[in-house]
Amino acid sequence: MEVVVIGAGFAGACTAWLLRERFGSRARITILEQAPAPGGMLRTFRTPNGLPYEYGPRVVSVFRGTPEALPFLRRFLRLQERQVYQGTRLRAEYPAIPFPVDRESLAQLPCGAAIAREVAAIEAAGRPPRDGSLRDYLESSVGPTLTELAFAGFNRKFWGRRLEDMPADWGRLRRLDRVAERGDFRLPSVAPHYYPDGGFEPLFAQLLDGFDVRYGVTVTALAQDGPRALTVATDAGALHADLVVATGPIDDLLGHRFGALEWRGYRVEAEEVATSDGALLGRAPDGVPFAWLYTPWAETPVCRTTSFGVIHHGGDHEGPSVVLREIVDDGVRMYPVWWEDDRFRRYLRAAAEIPGLVPLGRLGLYKYVTIDSTYAMALRFVEA
Repeated sequence: MEVVVIGAGFAGACTAWLLRERFGSRARITILEQAPAPGGMLRTFRTPNGLPYEYGPRVVSVFRGTPEALPFLRRFLRLQERQVYQGTRLRAEYPAIPFPVDRESLAQLPCGAAIAREVAAIEAAGRPPRDGSLRDYLESSVGPTLTELAFAGFNRKFWGRRLEDMPADWGRLRRLDRVAERGDFRLPSVAPHYYPDGGFEPLFAQLLDGFDVRYGVTVTALAQDGPRALTVATDAGALHADLVVATGPIDDLLGHRFGALEWRGYRVEAEEVATSDGALLGRAPDGVPFAWLYTPWAETPVCRTTSFGVIHHGGDHEGPSVVLREIVDDGVRMYPVWWEDDRFRRYLRAAAEIPGLVPLGRLGLYKYVTIDSTYAMALRFVEA
């Protein structure tokens, strides 16, 4: 069986490794990667002085309830457990508080009394959140003050949409009406969080060991070549395959026949810091430093700031490290948007009509996926 895997990010590398483990030499696998190095969004970079930082996922987390991913990753990485707390600063002049926000922390802010009055009035009325727009839903569940501070600016900045232009289902699906009395602070997950000792580079060195990986190769077209065969055209020549696993953007792969899918994303700015205080971004009420901090107000282009002193070393870190700022950039493909569902389904149906073509991963399936859900996706495919 001739297999071509498009993309040497985690989805492509993991799928290729699992195919070889299951089928051995019966699966002759070629991996094509447009970039000069593997990893995709799962990359560890370094500053000119050699300080590391992660471009995409900061840590390994079991967000989607697939703990089987952890023993798989431990074949290749030494995972160090981390307490990952995330915070938010609702205005530039406000102190940092935990995110998701909780009433006890909100009460410490200048706007705390107004939020408390609005929430008390909503609870006294006893009515469910309103349907209609996301603004309707939020204002009728957490009040107008918290709606404006925590959601309105961020949505305009990151998603490019006003709350009035987004459906109430967006908030209902994410349970944005829930504000705990007191937060538990840790990033919500069904399992602990881990940092891979030495970053993510050793993972790809081992996953891709022994494969025919061709870097700097761009796929230009995909054509059916008989009832059970495909031709993958590239800028370096054509390959023939019985099976093509495509982890690149599905709209690119199919020639944008239905138009380009819209994405949201960010570019990053890394700054080296030398500090004697590991809590650069503030602390949760139990004293644990925030690993990253959201900045939802519209006047700053920064969406989130990460302290890699906390991520890499855990707790307080007194040596030099990196602070990374995420700046909104619509040209970066990271997060799919809900208003492209119809267009994506047209692409998915078109892909399903090509025997032997299997789109996978975040870009291939236009879906927000994490490391554990990507592993589960690859495993289900290989088993099928």
